[in-house]
Amino acid sequence: MKDALRVWRGQSPVGLAVIAAGLAFGLWSPNLFYIEVLMLAAAYAIFAMSWDVLTGYTHEVNFGFAFFVGGAGYLSGIFNLQLGWPPLVSIPLGALAAGVSGVFIGYLTLRLKGPYFAMVTLAFASILYKLTFILYRYTGGEEGISGLTGFTTDVRYDFLVVWAIMGASYLVLRAYAGSTHGLILKAIRADEDAAQSSGINTAYYKIEAFAISGFMGGIGGGVFAHSQMQISPVMASGYISVIVVLLAIIGGMGTIVGPLLGALVLSILNEYLRVVEQYRIAIYTGLLILFIYLAPDGVVNLKFIRNSRLLSWLLLGERKER
Repeated sequence: MKDALRVWRGQSPVGLAVIAAGLAFGLWSPNLFYIEVLMLAAAYAIFAMSWDVLTGYTHEVNFGFAFFVGGAGYLSGIFNLQLGWPPLVSIPLGALAAGVSGVFIGYLTLRLKGPYFAMVTLAFASILYKLTFILYRYTGGEEGISGLTGFTTDVRYDFLVVWAIMGASYLVLRAYAGSTHGLILKAIRADEDAAQSSGINTAYYKIEAFAISGFMGGIGGGVFAHSQMQISPVMASGYISVIVVLLAIIGGMGTIVGPLLGALVLSILNEYLRVVEQYRIAIYTGLLILFIYLAPDGVVNLKFIRNSRLLSWLLLGERKER
């Protein structure tokens, strides 16, 4: 009960306002283009928040997040097309498989640190990417899987479902990060040896965080597949792993709300830059580099925000003492 009260007292007003505003926009906006853009941005927000709950709170950098996103997306698509299961069944099952994989990978990488940990996670994602071509009878090879069942028969209702899932994911991950488990992860991030000497089973909590990150990333992968009604090898490629890392870092690691806002803003910006398609990649890449240069710890982790009572409360839900 105390954990729950602490979490709700520490909610970010901006994060909650963004979720509420998106739902309101979906209910009243007649513009289907904007709705499609926001639906795609919501999927990326789930990816970034899910990545952050492991890496942002332990600093164990996962460069193979596409393994969970793409793997769960493909499994959900196969369950849907081959077995006829609806999205509300296939997505949780795909995510569960991703979560179990997180336990397995977390156990294998327990003793690895820094670049060694990152390379092993990257290797798993690379294996999955190759398997999408090798197992073409099930994955569709280069074409991927198309014709997946949408959540509803109306794009607007699809958007509301996706946005609601994103909002629920945000609340669940913020609750986890604000619980005793989240505090232990922060202790591991600060000094794992000291945490172990205090009697904390750091291996258990790191594997737990890996499993939750994989499961929630799997939810995002399934949501993406069914909202777009297709999935291709791109979702298991290094591109997804890299872009998720960038979205979370620029938003602000170790906050959940930072990756949420970073993913939404930058995904929307990327789509709007299509008006200058020839220069889109160059402009977008340049902006990402600029953000990282100006705010290496993420926008919501900027010092003037952390030191301001009002801004830290609005963005992070943190109440500073007078």
